[in-house]
Order: sequence, then structure tokens, then C-alpha cells
Amino acid sequence: MKIVLFDMDGTLTPAREKMDETMLSTVIDLQREGDDIGIVSGSDMDYITEQCSLLFEVNSFDYRAVHWFPCNGTKYYRFYKSGSRQTVYENDMIKLIGKKDYRFLISTCINVQKHIVDTTDCPLTGKFFDYRGSTLNWCPIGRLADKEDRLKWIDLDESLGIRQEWLAHIKFIMKKQGINSLEFKLGGDTSFDIFPTGWDKTFVLQNFSKSDEIFFIGDRCGINGNDKELYDAVKLRLAGDSFQTNGPSKTITIINNRILQHPSHSKG
Repeated sequence: MKIVLFDMDGTLTPAREKMDETMLSTVIDLQREGDDIGIVSGSDMDYITEQCSLLFEVNSFDYRAVHWFPCNGTKYYRFYKSGSRQTVYENDMIKLIGKKDYRFLISTCINVQKHIVDTTDCPLTGKFFDYRGSTLNWCPIGRLADKEDRLKWIDLDESLGIRQEWLAHIKFIMKKQGINSLEFKLGGDTSFDIFPTGWDKTFVLQNFSKSDEIFFIGDRCGINGNDKELYDAVKLRLAGDSFQTNGPSKTITIINNRILQHPSHSKG
């Protein structure tokens, strides 16, 4: 099997925005070449279907052939020929770590949230926590933030290093409490992704054999980025490669110049 795995925000789509027709045309080209496609996102399935809605709207692309991997791949969905959704597997974070540790985690995040609000002029909207079953997304400005709010927060975060500072603090607090079973990552441009150790995006690799040729494209491949582990793991495989992008335009260039031009395609 040849499969191309994509992060979504900042890779297939602009952050929290929809896929455009240029990207649609490019992934159609991949499918026509016989490549499988997988979307490995920190977001849950509702955000993936909303942002990648074009994939469901054209006859020239078969969304039923796509491997849908929400929540770092700790959930896995396919679609039947009828168009109805099939659950391959789902995982439960609270069940794994226990209610006591989960409550302490939420309490710690709330305390940090208060510090961020008290010490910065950050925008504030609503829906600060999004529990997705197998992962927790925490957005200090709220997931209801509009584009203007997001840009203001991104500027604050980049200039003051807010998320990096509090990421280190939370890790220290959890370790001090004896909770060593959780991973903390920067989620996109505005939030944190929190999940059990081992439930990073490499989780998807259990669905493929060692002989499968895997390509991966993501935008957060550096330290504390939620694409790093999968990026590194695919780099180490004998067949395939991984690439870092900085947005959909570069992703299209990578597909056209690196993946579609890869020797495996000329071999058929």
C-alpha cells in the first residue's frame, strides 16, 4: 500500500478554515495515482468534516476510500459505500488515566487559565476546553474566537512565549503530583493538546504494515509540535518520507514535486 498521511490545520487547510479547490484538485491527483489518503488531525471528526467538506461534495474524489484519523489517530473512521460512517475504533482518555488524575489535570489548567487572563490582555470568548474522548484540547482564548481574536492571541503568544512557558509549568506540576502518563503539546496556533502517553500521531502506524510505503506532511514538526513524533517515525521507515510544510500552498508543492515525482509512482 502507498498512503499519504496529512495533518489538517496548517497543512491541508489554513488554521480553522476550509479546504480550497486547489488543494482538492491536488488530492484528487493523488487518488488517481492509486495512493491511499489519510487525515491525521488533533481535531475531532466534526471539525475534519467541516473543514474538508469539499472532499464530500465532488464525484471525482472518493471520500469513502479515505482513512479518517481524528484525535491524533486515537479514533479511526471509514465510510461505507452507502455513505454512512463506520467506526473502526475509538479510545477513552478518562477511562485510561482515571477520574482522579483527569480532575487534577482540569484543575491545573483552570489555574493556569486564570494566570494567563490576569497577566495578559488576551481575547476571551468561550469553550475553553474541548474533551474529545481520547484527547483534551485547551484553548486559553476559547475555541469560539474569531479570526481577529486568533491573530491577536497568536501575536501575544509569539512575542511573550506564553504557551511555551505554561506548557513547561504544567508538565512540572503534573510530574510533581506523580502523574507521568500524559503528554502535552502545542495544538496549532492557539491551544494545547493533552493526551495519554503514546497517544500521539504515531498511533496511526499500528494500522499499516512495515512494508507499506507511507508519506506524511505536517506543519508542527518541531519540539512540542503535535506532528513531531509521526514526522520522525515516518522518516525512519524504509519506504516513504515525511515533509514539513508551512501552509497549504507549500503542501501542494510537496505533493507535486516530491510525492507524485517519487520513484514509486513511475514504477506504478
